[in-house]
Amino acid sequence: MPQESQVKLAGQSSENTSFFDLKERLIMGLGLLPQNILSYITGGLVRLRFPNLIQSQINQYFIWIFGINMTEASKPLASYASIEEIFTRELSPNKRLVTGSYVASADGMLELSRSALSGEDAVQAKGLIYSLGELIFGQTADSGRGVFAPRWFTTVYLAPHNYHRVHAPFSCSVSKIRYIPGRLWPVNRPAVRAISRLFCRNERLVFDCQFENGAKAWVVMVGAFNVGRMVTRLNPEFVTNSLARQFNWSHAARELTLPANTTVAVGDELGVFMLGSTTVVVMDELAVNTLKPREILTTEAVSMGHSLSV
Repeated sequence: MPQESQVKLAGQSSENTSFFDLKERLIMGLGLLPQNILSYITGGLVRLRFPNLIQSQINQYFIWIFGINMTEASKPLASYASIEEIFTRELSPNKRLVTGSYVASADGMLELSRSALSGEDAVQAKGLIYSLGELIFGQTADSGRGVFAPRWFTTVYLAPHNYHRVHAPFSCSVSKIRYIPGRLWPVNRPAVRAISRLFCRNERLVFDCQFENGAKAWVVMVGAFNVGRMVTRLNPEFVTNSLARQFNWSHAARELTLPANTTVAVGDELGVFMLGSTTVVVMDELAVNTLKPREILTTEAVSMGHSLSV
């Protein structure tokens, strides 16, 4: 298994070699730091609350730095009591219209929507691939997974300015939610193009989805450096990168408790990122035939609810 500090650069040209040399050094240096602890500390900082006048100024400065569009938010800026509340803001009703049976799970940049490679491989970036089995089931990918035959994957990257809630990309039953501990590497474009198996290294929540016709799909929320916290309304007591996580170095995946017969409709909220990160949706062949995802090989901005079907 590759070492955590191992990086692989791909797709360089003479024009951007120096840029990626710098990024490589920064990323390798980050690999020597306690990423989860630093992210936990950052999470504590963004949850700090100040007197209203001071908090109002902090909020104004914060949205200006990151270019956050608050016109879509459900509450006025002055009512947010911390930076984290801005990150996890809800939208006003009807700001995201669901327009199909398979839609974007989040606001962000759609990096790829295409068929899986031979076996279980998916494209992370030019020259880099990773295992969808490892992404969904962890390092013990052969343990308790049954028949797993992925045929499609869709990747959406959420930047800090994006709306941070993740929604069901299709109507389904949620049979399991799996928490897989891991590191918290950045998931921005330079990191994705530099770190092999990035999504499989990072902490993540995996939603196992079932359809009435027997089709299977998976929605993966991938954690990231800085805060690193993820929550799901389907188990409100659970939060990733918690204080307890700092003292538990186990890398064993575990299942979260779910209400019986949990179903979600397309567009229903699944979870929340406390900062920008990535979602990966994976389908088996029957789900592909049912949902008819559209192949997209160029990066494009999407909004939650935007149709990704043919």
